[in-house]
Amino acid sequence: MVFAFYFSSLLILISTVGFGLLVKKFLNLSLFGNNFGFSGILGLFTLSILSSYSHLVTAHNYSHNLFLIFVGIISFILLWGKNKNLLSLVIIFTICFIAIIISKNNEDFGYYHLPNSIQFAQQKIQFGLGNLNHGFKHISSLFMLMSLNYLPKFEYYLFNLTNLMFYVFFIHFLFNEIKKNKKTSNFTKIIMSLFFVLFLTKFSRLAEFGSDISGQIIITIFLYLILELMYNRQLNYKDQVDYLNLAALLIVFSISLKFISIIYLPFIFVAAYFFLKKKPKISFLKYLNFKYLLLILLSIIIFIFLNFTATGCLIYPVENLCFSEKVSWALDKKTLEYLNFHYELWSKGGLGPNIKVENPEEYISMFNWTPHWTKVYFFNKFTDYILVSFLIVVTFYLFYFKNEKKKNKLNELKKKDFIIFLTSILIFFIWFMNFPTLRYAGYIIVFFLIIFPFCIFFRNKIDLNKKQDLKKLSAIFAISCLIFVSKNVYRLDKELNISYKDHHNFKNFPFFWVKDEKYETINLNGHTLYKVEGACWSTPSTCVRSISHLKIIKKENYIIYVNIHKK
Repeated sequence: MVFAFYFSSLLILISTVGFGLLVKKFLNLSLFGNNFGFSGILGLFTLSILSSYSHLVTAHNYSHNLFLIFVGIISFILLWGKNKNLLSLVIIFTICFIAIIISKNNEDFGYYHLPNSIQFAQQKIQFGLGNLNHGFKHISSLFMLMSLNYLPKFEYYLFNLTNLMFYVFFIHFLFNEIKKNKKTSNFTKIIMSLFFVLFLTKFSRLAEFGSDISGQIIITIFLYLILELMYNRQLNYKDQVDYLNLAALLIVFSISLKFISIIYLPFIFVAAYFFLKKKPKISFLKYLNFKYLLLILLSIIIFIFLNFTATGCLIYPVENLCFSEKVSWALDKKTLEYLNFHYELWSKGGLGPNIKVENPEEYISMFNWTPHWTKVYFFNKFTDYILVSFLIVVTFYLFYFKNEKKKNKLNELKKKDFIIFLTSILIFFIWFMNFPTLRYAGYIIVFFLIIFPFCIFFRNKIDLNKKQDLKKLSAIFAISCLIFVSKNVYRLDKELNISYKDHHNFKNFPFFWVKDEKYETINLNGHTLYKVEGACWSTPSTCVRSISHLKIIKKENYIIYVNIHKK
């Protein structure tokens, strides 16, 4: 079964690359021609659009998903051009495959990750899902991508492959750009090398990804494009336009994965400003590819529409963009007000499994929350992350400190350095004031603020295009890879020793543990629902916790869930 699990996952991975190669041909994109990692990321973006639109008319059942896999594999065979990098992609995937063999998933997995993905796999679009369970209010293209892995024999046990593909494509992309692409600017290589080590050592356990890390992976690649656009003098004008277009495409993709990624938009405005300042606009229009705009618009439109169908909000949970009084299935205003308050209170440390502060309204006003947040969150998770970040910086310094002694030339600070750093501080401030939890798009901006000054200091002291410096980097990468494998082997050993009587055991090895949630089959207005007391887990769609407030309307072969108690 392990071999079947591996082989099926590899086929899906290759199929995804095939869709990426297809969209590269559509865009006439010559950049990253030998980098299957970037093709894979484009493939995931393409599939997120295709799956979202196909969901409007059909469930992501076995036939639908097998057809997409077949199309992707055929596209790969026709377009890959016997690229030698396929071997390196397979090697990276094989090493990382250990991370997908997990018994215990993210704490939110059974609550809304798995139920949403099963809903998309077993049903076509339904309106008002947000009225069924709180988890159905959260729309993410990640769950749509997960549902594409709903296949015979495996059913939902391949859903975690989606997060693994993000990880594998990211590692492959950075590895090739840092080690093999001599046109990449040295400054960008140094920054991305630190990110490479961060993801291998810190984010080694796939179960911790949830719906957050994949979006931050895309943000890191987005940052790569922004930095190259601003610092790489070897890029010709057409490539610069493509970098700007790709950056816009990736930020939209990240937002569709986790809306909170919108805080990184200022980076693209800064890059566009520097780009347009040097080049005449008429020349920009000459090279502008409206095919990018088409893909971006298709992604934005379907993301907004899916939010609207689930909650009645164009963007959930932004109250000003909700139509509570005009749309029958929309969430009522009181629910939205409560949820917004709940999210802010939770992110600022005022609410948790064993935490509930007194006077929550007063707690979140101004900076009243900072002392308690510092106690319950900063001096644990935040400080641990800062420590990891500084350890990575120190490791690089120790490997290259001889370079620092040999070269006494000081780095000249440039205007763009100040602009990038000030923009980073702005993004950090927006993040900190609104949702100061690292998983909420905070990992990247915190790490970037720590390493950016170090990289400025070392950009003339480390030359990753030179063999000697590249050898040192290879040693750091090898150590990072060893840490990744060691942590997963240790985790696997612990999980394999969990008793079959306990939760999160490996009785179903190599597949993850699923709680056997009892459910009651209910017929409401001629439509079958499955009622549970707790989380849905793998309950058949459509799963609901209560029906006392529900009314089901069938219109034009579509299901609409209405809250009859809405005021």
